[in-house]
Amino acid sequence: MGDGWMRGMLCLALCALAVGSAVGAGVRFDPQGTAMVDGKPFFAVGIFLYEFNTNVLAEVHQQGFNTVIYAVKPADLDTLKQHGLMTVPYPTDEWLAVKDHPSILAWYLADEPEGHGQTPEQMRKEYERVRSIDPTRPIGLCHYLWDALAKYKDCADFVMSDVYPVLAHRDQPLTPLSDHIDRIHAVHAPSFPVWPVIQVFGGPDTDGGKWAEPTPVEVRCMTYLALAHGAKAMLYFSYWPKLPRTWAEVGKLAREMHRLTPFLVAPSTELAVASSDKAVHTRAIKVGNAGLVIAVNVGPTFVSAKLKVAKLTAKSLDLPFECRKVSVRDGEFEDGFMPYEAHVYQW
Repeated sequence: MGDGWMRGMLCLALCALAVGSAVGAGVRFDPQGTAMVDGKPFFAVGIFLYEFNTNVLAEVHQQGFNTVIYAVKPADLDTLKQHGLMTVPYPTDEWLAVKDHPSILAWYLADEPEGHGQTPEQMRKEYERVRSIDPTRPIGLCHYLWDALAKYKDCADFVMSDVYPVLAHRDQPLTPLSDHIDRIHAVHAPSFPVWPVIQVFGGPDTDGGKWAEPTPVEVRCMTYLALAHGAKAMLYFSYWPKLPRTWAEVGKLAREMHRLTPFLVAPSTELAVASSDKAVHTRAIKVGNAGLVIAVNVGPTFVSAKLKVAKLTAKSLDLPFECRKVSVRDGEFEDGFMPYEAHVYQW
């Protein structure tokens, strides 16, 4: 990466940290759906754990996660704080007793209530109970069924969507992930915070072989597809760890998201962007005089696409993770996309 890119990212990082200049206790969402932790923006890059010890902690750091879910106990909170980590626990009495700890990011009200006989009425009642005990942190639900996204509308401040599209025979597209994000935004609002759960598990020994373990390029596609559709955090779910090359790709993606965080959390303007090929999903955002374009091919074949970004005056765009540039003319540029490939452009 060139010096210009690094200087630009530093300036954006300072802008992002200045978003919440009025520091307040707890966690809230700003008007764009960004989590504000004590007044400062935070983009969660999280992993679901099955145990928590020093070896797992070392792996969490190696992979670049800043948030851990499951396995953590209230007694571990000070360790999380020392290591700069956040957690999203279930609001049990044990956890609510330590509700003011700074490493608690939000409350995980229930996991897939639509599959466990928990009605919207029950969830709303539980939401109100937790809110009365802790009014300082957001409360989230995790859903996998399409109909649940509207049925449980009034039961959460944010939604975790765990749609796992990589089936054993790979006989469906990856786009159910983005379809659910779009549906959540349609049910609530375009800025409503959606925290997708990305599939990094599968294989013959997982749930009877229903899912295939995603390849690195599939995980990359799902991650950037979620960002292209406005995800406000990125969570990964696996029977952890499994396929080494996929696990390594998750770490690479986590580091990339940390570098992109200033764009993802700062006050920004969404720019209209069109692709000549419908298989390429896109998003363009402007932050001050800088900007970011995300483009991802959701199809299984190579495509060459022309992208047109409204109000783009830059003459060229950097691809910071590929060490190359593309030329722009009248807000339009062209690029090639391998199957499931994502490109990130910056100016």
